[in-house]
Amino acid sequence: MAGTKDNSVVAVVTALTQDQAAELTKEIIKAKNKYAPLSRGTIASGKNRDVGRLIQNGREQTQKCIKTTVKRKGGKI
Repeated sequence: MAGTKDNSVVAVVTALTQDQAAELTKEIIKAKNKYAPLSRGTIASGKNRDVGRLIQNGREQTQKCIKTTVKRKGGKI
């Protein structure tokens, strides 16, 4: 898989039981570690009513990671 690494994946899956959410989280982590072992990631799970807040918190954490990476690499990602 060649090319620039400038893509991300965001998924929202609703109507899950707590056990299903835990299993899906586990599988996502396994896939992330297999396909992108050096990448950073954020997973959040919670109630359907909190989806917007979970996405916003994940976005804020991602922006912090990007800013830290840019600082460490002298302005280059």
